Amino acid sequence: MALMRGVRLAAGLPATAAFAYRTVGRLAGVFDALVAPLVDEIVRDPGERRRARKALREMSLKIGYAVLSYARMTGRGEPMEVAALAGAVTRLYDDLMDGGDDPALDDRLSDLFQARPFAPAGDLERLLAELCYRIAHRLHPLADAGPFLALAELHGFQCQSRRQREPGLPRDVLEKITRGKGALANLTLCSLVRPDLGRRERELVMALGEAFQSLDDCMDVDLDRRNGVRTLASTGALTLSDVARRMRELRPRLVDAYGAKAARPYCGMIYVLLLKAVMARRLPLVGRLLRRAAARSAGLAVFVRGDDALPPARSEGAGREVP
Repeated sequence: MALMRGVRLAAGLPATAAFAYRTVGRLAGVFDALVAPLVDEIVRDPGERRRARKALREMSLKIGYAVLSYARMTGRGEPMEVAALAGAVTRLYDDLMDGGDDPALDDRLSDLFQARPFAPAGDLERLLAELCYRIAHRLHPLADAGPFLALAELHGFQCQSRRQREPGLPRDVLEKITRGKGALANLTLCSLVRPDLGRRERELVMALGEAFQSLDDCMDVDLDRRNGVRTLASTGALTLSDVARRMRELRPRLVDAYGAKAARPYCGMIYVLLLKAVMARRLPLVGRLLRRAAARSAGLAVFVRGDDALPPARSEGAGREVP
């Protein structure tokens, strides 16, 4: 039913596959030339270095491909270096937030994202700072500070996400946290391509981000339940069919903003993500086979979730009030 609800998005599948075939290998080459040497230089522990290189490469392909798809749809070319860096930052940041219980981490990363003096605690934080610096340098001069303002705001919601382990968290607070995370994550990535986003496009980008976050929550529902993490999906308030409906409703807005031809490959990418979620939930054996195939194919790697750079945290941290 979820796939049927989003079937009009499937018209873009051929264009999506062709774009992935043409770009993902190049994106992997940019990661190997630009990001991998930084990992090797900064991360001193051999085991940690191997884990980080593998995880960051996988996410550079996945997130980088999404960034390139957005850039193509909006006529901004193929910013390969920015895409590779953005994917690595996304994975490393998420894993730092999930991989430890240092009470000072949130404030340190807030300093980093707001351009205040930053004192990293460990090699992975140093690596994150260097990757962020490289993004700023590659994009210089920015039309405005949009990407970094969005990143700082996103960090506030990520800090709040620790409250998702609270058993009695009210639904409205849970919804505000998860919607804020998704909306601002996508806004941050898209602002790297278009820092001059107008109001209507900003709203569209954030709506897409909310839908992507909902899809991730549906895919991770079993894991979240095992770890005591509350999401709208894990509490039964959100289903894959709900997400498919949201994505279907976003298609006309994409066509209106960018034109049917330009939006078609991006819509195809959305349908692939929906297809992946359905397989993960309802056809887990197929999902496992796809992950094994992805280990041997860069083109498939963009459509599966990679390994974490750090082990996930098991502690139940408390957060501040939702802004």
